[in-house]
Amino acid sequence: MIGTSTPKRILFLDHAPILGGAEIALLNLIAGLDRRRFTPLVATAQDSPLAHELAAAGIESLAVPFGRLNRAGAAMPANLIRAAWAVAAIVRGRGIAVIHTNTVRAHIVGALAALLTGTRIIWTIHDNTFPPLLVRLLAWIPTRVITVSSWLRDLYGPMGLANKTAVIPNGIRLPARDNADDTIRQELGIPAEAPLVVNVGRLVSGKAPHLFIEAAQLVSKTLPQARFVLVGGPDKLEPGQAPPPYLDTLDRIARSSGLAERLLMVGQRLDAARFYAAADLVAYCAVSSEGLPTVLLEAMCFAKPVVAAATGGAVEIVRDGVTGVLVQPNDVSAMAAAMVQLLTKSEWAREMGLAGQTRLKQEFDLQAQVAKIEQVYHQCLD
Repeated sequence: MIGTSTPKRILFLDHAPILGGAEIALLNLIAGLDRRRFTPLVATAQDSPLAHELAAAGIESLAVPFGRLNRAGAAMPANLIRAAWAVAAIVRGRGIAVIHTNTVRAHIVGALAALLTGTRIIWTIHDNTFPPLLVRLLAWIPTRVITVSSWLRDLYGPMGLANKTAVIPNGIRLPARDNADDTIRQELGIPAEAPLVVNVGRLVSGKAPHLFIEAAQLVSKTLPQARFVLVGGPDKLEPGQAPPPYLDTLDRIARSSGLAERLLMVGQRLDAARFYAAADLVAYCAVSSEGLPTVLLEAMCFAKPVVAAATGGAVEIVRDGVTGVLVQPNDVSAMAAAMVQLLTKSEWAREMGLAGQTRLKQEFDLQAQVAKIEQVYHQCLD
């Protein structure tokens, strides 16, 4: 067993150039770790927003030269090897007991570093973007694997991970409210009595904000007083990288929607909690499956009902007809109809929101998640 006198050093690895759901989950995990037993150190990409959040929380991080791992090309192998050598140097120099990786490219780099140093490694898989061929090639390397949903376990288990995988859903901290619902409406000029639907997520095709706008058009035919807010910005561009065509498409859809001031696109916000607090309803329109959509957990924090596309781990969060309404992906008509139902049946919506908040506390408790992951560390180190 691990003694309590000398905390074991855990090296977390996350390459992402954005602060997405996986990074928020990592921040929550590290904040909850028992420092008597574990000392965290985080390796991030250079100029990562995650590094800024870690610094603000007083958590040590180091920059690793990941390079452009998210773009295939001749430089990819060299970038992987360079990053793996950098991580291996950290492992040796800082006395790391366990490497814990948090993103797909980090899994690859971490696996190579684990081989170079003989260090035990844990993968946490948050989504379905890990190429099956790479999973099968590397499956023998991780000591343990954590998936954030049963859907991901069932997806990746047959690829050689079944006997080493544990399902541990992300937990989430309840944020402070601070009368945010009043101030955000005033800030944006949204009438206090107007029904407000919020969609939070990056402006990328997989998140399908265009479907949110199309659903808003339909809802407005029945509820012309309703307001709709898109919270989120595009992915960070690398030097020389052109903006994706999807942004032009989204802009065209928004301008031609006829919603005018009823639709607000506020960009990336660090105060997204204020929008949840102000909302009457939260919409999740993604067409690409996600392991455990953070936006749904965040909505439940504020006791908000959700209308969600039934993809990936979303169906493990939302209880259809109890905490929200599930609709088939890409079904704009069904999405809009569910929105109208919830916006016009306020008591039903309120009950759903409260049921969601109760479910969050019971099934997605952060302390329980941290305790389970700490147990995985114990199993690796025993």
